[in-house]
Amino acid sequence: MDTKMWTDESDNYTQRAIELHGKELYNTSDRIESSKEISNNISKFIKSPKNILDIGCAFGASINALKDKFSEAFFFGIDPGKESISIANVNLANNRISFINGFSHDLPYEDNKFDVVIFSMVLQWIPRKQLIKTISEVDRVLKVGGIVYIQEFLTNKPVTSISRHDKEIYIFKDNYSLFFTVYPWFKEVYREVKKIDSGEDQQRNISIIRKYKLDDVYTIKQGAVEKK
Repeated sequence: MDTKMWTDESDNYTQRAIELHGKELYNTSDRIESSKEISNNISKFIKSPKNILDIGCAFGASINALKDKFSEAFFFGIDPGKESISIANVNLANNRISFINGFSHDLPYEDNKFDVVIFSMVLQWIPRKQLIKTISEVDRVLKVGGIVYIQEFLTNKPVTSISRHDKEIYIFKDNYSLFFTVYPWFKEVYREVKKIDSGEDQQRNISIIRKYKLDDVYTIKQGAVEKK
C-alpha cells in the first residue's frame, strides 16, 4: 500500500485556505500562534540560523511568519503544488526568500546548506517508498549542528487512513522522530506532546532533532585492529 505524491492536494489545500480566509490568508490567529511556537522552539537551539528550509511549504505561511523573527536568515520553500508555489512567489518572494516546485526525496540544494529543516504536518503525506529517500536527502542538506523541526500527529500506534479529499491518497500518522533517531547522529533534543485531551487521532507531537558529528556519536575501539 502506498499513495501518490500530494501534488494536487497541496494546491487544493491552498485553494481551501484562500476561500476560507481571503486576504487574511497569512494572518489568521492559528497561523500566527503556530509560527510563533515554531520560531520560539527553533531559537532555543539555533539563535541565528543562516539558511532555513521549509519542506511542504504550500503557500508559504510559515516562512512569512518566521521571516521577521530571523531577519538575517535566507528562506527556501519547496512544495509539489504548482499553484501553491506560484502564490507564495507572488506574495512573499524577495532577495532572501525563494520558493520552488519539488519533492522531499529529491532536494535541489547543495550538501550541508541548511541550519534548520522544517516539516510542519507534512511527513504524513509522503509516500512510504519515498520516506527513506526523504530522510537521506534531509541528512545530506542539513549541516552538522543543524536541526530538523517536526510537527505531526502522534497516534498511540502507526495508523493510515484515506484522505477525505482524494481517495487515492493515504495519510500515515506515526512517531516520525523515530525515523530520524534510528541513526545515531540524529538525537531528539526537544519533545512536546499537545492536544492529549483531544483523543488519539488529534494528539500532536513537536520534536526537534539535532544532527551531530560522527566522531561525537561513535566510540573508536582502542588497541585492536579489526580483521577483514
